[in-house]
Amino acid sequence: MDKNPNRVLFVSGVPIDIGGIEKSIMDIYRGIEREKLLIDFVVRKPQKGRFHNEIESYGGKIFNLFEKTKHKGNKKWSVYMDFYSIYSFYKILKNNGPYSAVHIVYPHLDGFVIIAAKLAGVPVRIVHSRNTGFDETKKLNLMRVLTRKLRIVFCKRYATHIWGCSRAACEYLFGKDIMKDNRAEVPENPVNIKKFMAKPCDKTEACKQLNVASENINFIHVGRYAPQKNQIFLLNFFAEMVKKRDDLHLLLTGPGPLEGEIKHHIKTLKLENHVTMLDSNTDIPLALAASDYFLLPSIYEGFGNVLIEAQAAGVPCFVSTACQPEPNLGLVDYIPLEKGEKYWAEYILSIIEKHDSRVVDIDRLNDYSVDTVAPRMQRVYLEGIRYKEASSN
Repeated sequence: MDKNPNRVLFVSGVPIDIGGIEKSIMDIYRGIEREKLLIDFVVRKPQKGRFHNEIESYGGKIFNLFEKTKHKGNKKWSVYMDFYSIYSFYKILKNNGPYSAVHIVYPHLDGFVIIAAKLAGVPVRIVHSRNTGFDETKKLNLMRVLTRKLRIVFCKRYATHIWGCSRAACEYLFGKDIMKDNRAEVPENPVNIKKFMAKPCDKTEACKQLNVASENINFIHVGRYAPQKNQIFLLNFFAEMVKKRDDLHLLLTGPGPLEGEIKHHIKTLKLENHVTMLDSNTDIPLALAASDYFLLPSIYEGFGNVLIEAQAAGVPCFVSTACQPEPNLGLVDYIPLEKGEKYWAEYILSIIEKHDSRVVDIDRLNDYSVDTVAPRMQRVYLEGIRYKEASSN
């Protein structure tokens, strides 16, 4: 390995754990040429995430912005912490660089650090919108609202690349006219397509391993137990479906803050024999192999990598119209949430009775392959070109 590979500083804010964004960047890390490029991470908390050991095994480093403070980041956010984060980020850049690129994936939370990246002379500064909404536990005060807006102002001023996981995500964070800006693009989210296309086993064996009946029509929902993913609504319309057909089963994955509420709701609806809450470590390709249909009634959704994964596995999807059009590769049905639970139940039952035989657009599916995306991302990090320019070579 080159003694001095180029380095990227990826600002994820939270510990590098099992979330969709973290999984995506780890797929990129596994797909780049690590003798030429290494990725370091900046977080705001001292906790150790699931991927920390893997990152360090590649030669990557993980920095906590508040490592030198008493609280280490484990305290309520304040304006003081914003100012300190700029100072701390600048020190990290200067003491551990030079860095070819800085990539900020939560601009509304970490946007001020782009000031430090600009001052430190980092040539490639990427800000990346990954959603079309936020789960707020309580109403933000005026200072928090203004601070978020100011972070976005600095990001738009100093970014060399403005990205969104979808057009809607880009517009949500950076404004309705952002796509007119030459810096704005919608790069594909990386997915390990090969892993999902190559089913680990057939439905019978997959169901056996997951301890569910293979003769049922199995539905699956992959998503954090959080308000965004709308699992209570999902359980309500699934209960309506079970009233019409007894041969239906639902697989759920997590974890998340609403896990206890979801368990209670399953009991309230008397769905214990029709719902299985899978362990959070369950192999998703295995769970998809056991499934006939995928459900995603999200209240908002920036992209939905899980839809690419499901379609790669050949599993048709029923999703809310809050989900974006980009991940529809031929197997996605969009249903408005405002139609209500009974409509969802009746519509889905009407479709599954038809035994629809649509196919996936393989060419578009390959655009999301980590084998395609990672080399393009590597060129952006190293050369500073637009993602579309990297795509054409």
